[in-house]
Amino acid sequence: MSTQQIAIMIAAGVAIWVYFDAQKNGYSTPASIGWMLGVFLLLIVFLPLYLIMRAKRSKSPEKLTPCEYCRKHYSGNPNYCPHCGHLVRKYNAESYEG
Repeated sequence: MSTQQIAIMIAAGVAIWVYFDAQKNGYSTPASIGWMLGVFLLLIVFLPLYLIMRAKRSKSPEKLTPCEYCRKHYSGNPNYCPHCGHLVRKYNAESYEG
C-alpha cells in the first residue's frame, strides 16, 4: 500500500467522522455533506475551520431535560412535555403572589 493510498484512506475516515459529527451537532444534511466534502478535498483547510465553527456553536449548549413519563428530551422550561403532553413543571401556589 502506497503512502498516497494511506493518505486518501485517512482523509476519507476523517471526512466521514466530520459528517456524522456535524449531523450530531445539528447541521442539516446538505451542510454536513458540504463539510464532509470540504474536509476530504482540502483537509488542511476545512478540518481546522470545521473544528473552530464547532467550538463556537457549542459555547451555548442547549440544556435538554428528560420527561419522567416518556423519557424523551426537551429543551427550555415548558409546563407540559412537547412529546407526550404530561405536566412536567409543578406549580407551587406559594410562589405566586397576587
